[in-house]
Amino acid sequence: MADVTFQHPEYTKFAKQWRIVEDVCEGENVQKYLRTLNPADTSEHNRERNEQYKKGAVFYNATGRTLQGLVGAVFRKWPSLSVPAALEYVKDDIDGSGVSIYQQSQSVLAALMSKSRHALYVDYPNVKAPASKAQQAAGLIRASVVSLSAESIINWRTQKVGASHLLSLVVIKECVEQTTDDGFGLKSVEQYRVLRLDGFYRVEVWQKNADGEWSIADVYQPLNGKGQPWRFIPFTFIGGENNDAKAEKPILLDLAKLNLAHYQNSADYEDSAFFVGQVQPWLSGLDEDWRNWLQENGLYIGSRSPILLPQGGQFGFAQAAPNSMVKEAMDQKERQMIALGARLLDKGSAVKTATEAQAENEAEYSVLSLAASNVSEAYTLALSWMAEFMNAPADVEYTLNQEFAQSELSPQMLTALVQAWQSGQLPSSDLWTQFRKYGVIDPEKDDESIKEELEQSDTGLGLDDE
Repeated sequence: MADVTFQHPEYTKFAKQWRIVEDVCEGENVQKYLRTLNPADTSEHNRERNEQYKKGAVFYNATGRTLQGLVGAVFRKWPSLSVPAALEYVKDDIDGSGVSIYQQSQSVLAALMSKSRHALYVDYPNVKAPASKAQQAAGLIRASVVSLSAESIINWRTQKVGASHLLSLVVIKECVEQTTDDGFGLKSVEQYRVLRLDGFYRVEVWQKNADGEWSIADVYQPLNGKGQPWRFIPFTFIGGENNDAKAEKPILLDLAKLNLAHYQNSADYEDSAFFVGQVQPWLSGLDEDWRNWLQENGLYIGSRSPILLPQGGQFGFAQAAPNSMVKEAMDQKERQMIALGARLLDKGSAVKTATEAQAENEAEYSVLSLAASNVSEAYTLALSWMAEFMNAPADVEYTLNQEFAQSELSPQMLTALVQAWQSGQLPSSDLWTQFRKYGVIDPEKDDESIKEELEQSDTGLGLDDE
């Protein structure tokens, strides 16, 4: 019997690691990673003791902040997009729910940086004939890009066709919302979407039947813009190193684990501070009668409440020595997290030369640069598939920024560039490229538009014009 729920061995290997990174980045559900005090003690007292121990821990989300900073570094400059007129709608709505390609690619890059795995899948309405231009223009029938998390892709297979390895099977776990019988409520129903290549590409939707068994509820064969079946699956994995089907170790896993160890140290530190942080009054030299009297009447401590003691009696406060060991462990882990990429925690106070700063930026962002490149390639490929669905020219490109360090154009460099251009040693196109790089010229303007604006614009203030 077919088991659509079967999970690929690599999926089961990495699923736990994906969950750890996601929990740490979100900062939610992290209490479950704290150790249990006296696990053999099942008493109510120990249960409450562990509850207080976990509540006192302070989670310092270095991993999540690092991820936000890295994504922000890429989108400090707007991505470059080139598509035909038929695909202009991706600027505002690439997935059919009003999410632009820019917004979707941000979340895709964040998912890739955290788990080293994501996927894009190009979908198209199940139609028997190619859509007309009027239907496409009205938005009735459009290709869309579905962003798929690592956890949703439970199984896959590849096969060699000629000199290429093509995906022959992709199983996607989905949760779809359905309206309840009364028409008001919503319920989440699990189903599986199977992308299969048996000579031609087809899609199967698996749902539970009346007997509670998984079976095919729908099957269809997508057609391209010319009404022809596809000879490959329009689906691409995105990885931290390359965009093949092989799963990789999550990029932020080491940082996430170190972040959890810091959290565990925090639990120990806060518990210690609460348990022995307050002073402990003590009395000595009391006989039995004095002890009984104090137990019955109590003892007030303060400047307006003198403490009457028998001859030879003493009163004092005991204060535990600071527990510096746990604090030192936390400080050490913070330094390690900085070394692993949590640069937002501490930018450092040491003065660095320009060469040293540039070397640090290149080392820190080498992984980020590769991830941005892989996302760019995946979107360019997906856009070409969308063009084939829409029967449009396949001249498409989507490129994320890979210059992460803030660059400034000094007056000396500006003067040198202009002088080189004026002397004929630097072409105008190269000058404009440098100006776009440093933000002097709008990065969205191409050479032709710049040339046209210069030809149409007047120089000077025009004070002598009539």
